[in-house]
Amino acid sequence: MPISYAEPVSLTCPRCQTPFINDTFIIVDGVERPDLVARILDDTLHDAHCPNCRQVGRVPAPLLYHDGRNARVLLGVPPDMSEAEWREVGQTLLWTLIGTLPEHARLPYLGEVQAEAGVAGVAQVIRDEQLAGSGADEPTEELPPIVIAIQALLEAQGAAELQQTLAQHPILNEPQSVTIMQELAAEAVKHGQIEAANAFARAAELLDQVKQMRSQPPTIAVNVGAAAQHLTPEELEALAFALLRSTTGQELARTVDQHPELLEDWIDGALAAYADQARREDKPRIADGLDERRIALGEMREQYRAQQPVLEAIQSYLQAESGDEIEAIVLENELLTTDAADQALVRLAESARAENDEDFAAFVEERRRFLQQVRAALDEE
Repeated sequence: MPISYAEPVSLTCPRCQTPFINDTFIIVDGVERPDLVARILDDTLHDAHCPNCRQVGRVPAPLLYHDGRNARVLLGVPPDMSEAEWREVGQTLLWTLIGTLPEHARLPYLGEVQAEAGVAGVAQVIRDEQLAGSGADEPTEELPPIVIAIQALLEAQGAAELQQTLAQHPILNEPQSVTIMQELAAEAVKHGQIEAANAFARAAELLDQVKQMRSQPPTIAVNVGAAAQHLTPEELEALAFALLRSTTGQELARTVDQHPELLEDWIDGALAAYADQARREDKPRIADGLDERRIALGEMREQYRAQQPVLEAIQSYLQAESGDEIEAIVLENELLTTDAADQALVRLAESARAENDEDFAAFVEERRRFLQQVRAALDEE
């Protein structure tokens, strides 16, 4: 059972008034979560980021810090919290902590809670006493090679990076590598580590697909019309691989953002040919996987056509430069003040941020806030 604990806190952005939920850690075990210790030390543990305008604020939450290796328990008290209140909160957090510890670890030092002034006070004690996770003279635990390889496999983007990952981590090329990942997933489920289990299972499925694709690369003669003549076999393979990696609707949407040609009608014929060739080469998982993605892409194309007027209006709006031009476009396009336009701008900003284009994401969010102000004014009328 994890010791560190985060509590969902309902917040409202003071800048744009957007309500959102922030998972705020109120119990941190220094040995278990050195990554959270790093956030304590740089005073960002209780930062909250507005998902709309990216405003950064501070959650006025308590923090119970536990270091079993050095027998220390610290309580970071938020400002303006009365003594009676923080003592009650500290007692509740302490009992929660004790409940997560095994019997042999419930030692007398747990009753000696030292109060400090907020997260910053806890950070100062960690530095002064060089507690667990502070990074002072502590050996770094080396991850097993299979775990490092799995991390690299899941982070690879595109066929080229994947091939490089396989070359850098020979353990992935072992015949039993897929079986090992499946066994790791099963063990993680037994211990209640669902997130780790999902990662192992996804890595096993991905590696299995890649091995099938590498064993006999399909040679496909694609004939889907003049519009697709520019698509090389390598490009088609890269698109097929990107689709097979997209196991959720959100990932598929991100893949389409990165490869807009997937919304063209002609691409369906190319993907169908690739799937048929894979089926003839006795690679049913690849073929079935692509057929499933083709159905999802078909639905997305229909949605795209329905949203085309909105997307064209957004394009004109984002390309407008002067204030007069922006005002004229907004007045001419009622679609810009609809929920569909707002959602499209959110997706556009998320896509830009996924590609590390923070400037464009900020620009889109600024234009979105202006439209929200226009909508608010229209509602008042």
